[in-house]
Amino acid sequence: MKRFVAFLLVMLIMTGCAASATSKVTLPPSFNSEVNVTIGDTVYGACLSRYADSCWLVEMTAPAAVKGLIFTVTNGETEVGFNGLHFSFDTEKFPAGAVAKCVMDAVDRLYAQPLDVIVGDESCLATGTLGNESFTLSMTKNYVPQKLEFGEMTVEFLKFDVIEKLEEGEE
Repeated sequence: MKRFVAFLLVMLIMTGCAASATSKVTLPPSFNSEVNVTIGDTVYGACLSRYADSCWLVEMTAPAAVKGLIFTVTNGETEVGFNGLHFSFDTEKFPAGAVAKCVMDAVDRLYAQPLDVIVGDESCLATGTLGNESFTLSMTKNYVPQKLEFGEMTVEFLKFDVIEKLEEGEE
């Protein structure tokens, strides 16, 4: 049996069915995206804008119970807006289970490191761990995120646009 398995592996390598090449990829630091976030049986819609580490604008678009909530995170402060009401708090006090917080934390940690990416003909895949949780990030061949699976959460990127860095003096 061991010989058969070894023979099979050699044949796969010889016929070109071996694993694709890998490369190191650092994701763009700033983007706008429309996402669906699935946690358990609930799907949340959101528009995300990431401007830098821990600098976000998140607008919840679904379900109805959270639609219209807007989170603005900058300089360690979070402002929450809803129907003209606003309040601010220290970002470290953001409830750990909040959907927006889960997404922001996962993406900030993912963007803080170069990823080992397996490059395929049509798509790319990065896997690893962030803290104690495993993640899988599916991307297009141009490294545009499509789906992030992280612990119990799945983030499906429906639209993803890189925000180009403005040169000093541009407006």
